[in-house]
Amino acid sequence: MDLGFGDRNNEIGQATAQALLTGARVQEQSLDAELTKFDRLLDDDDALETLRQKRLKELQSTYTKQQKWKSLGHGTYQELTSGSSNTNDVAKDFFQASKESERLVVHFYRPSTRLCDVFHAHLSKLAPKHLETCFVKINVEGCDAQEGSGASYLVEKLGIVVMPTLVLIKNRQAFHHIRGFDEFGGDEDFSSNVLAYVLGKNHGILDLRDDEEVSDEVLQYQGINKMTIRKIKSAKKGYYDDEEDEFE
Repeated sequence: MDLGFGDRNNEIGQATAQALLTGARVQEQSLDAELTKFDRLLDDDDALETLRQKRLKELQSTYTKQQKWKSLGHGTYQELTSGSSNTNDVAKDFFQASKESERLVVHFYRPSTRLCDVFHAHLSKLAPKHLETCFVKINVEGCDAQEGSGASYLVEKLGIVVMPTLVLIKNRQAFHHIRGFDEFGGDEDFSSNVLAYVLGKNHGILDLRDDEEVSDEVLQYQGINKMTIRKIKSAKKGYYDDEEDEFE
């Protein structure tokens, strides 16, 4: 059927065919180059040995780092000063953890706040998968009545006013707060992968894995990425900024 485009249709068709052919040739040339490189490796024992040694060193380096992380408590979601009756130890352990671990996620929670259980569940799943990051929690129940205690000191210094709150620390600097579920669409009904996406993609506090990628449809539906960086007023320090505190 002639739709009235005449020779123009033929020109478009030929251009499209030529573009597809060119693309196929480029892919074929790239594949040939990779195969040639592989063939040369097979014929070069020295090159193969060099490649093997390089890979072995990479594996050894990865293993050494993982063992160090595990010795620092990475791989588990743990309570700071768990089992200790001395609440002042909480601050001490917090600063120690921030020095020893390059990347640290701290969940400030209250057992009486049900929504804190949402983060408990997700962080318990993420910790074993992300040895590169240390995940800890701090119970702030009763801080109002424990003026001067370790947990109270941290609540004041870091401007913790919303439960739950995640404080993200990198290279000894508290650079961001996640207060409640605002960054997850304002709803508690989000997955562990969504939490991993926000922590990894938005804030770089963990290395996002391939199986944790979240589709654009889910991000749009849940309103992810709509972050609000807020300043919280502290009674002693005035306004607290997310990028203010650095620990020595």
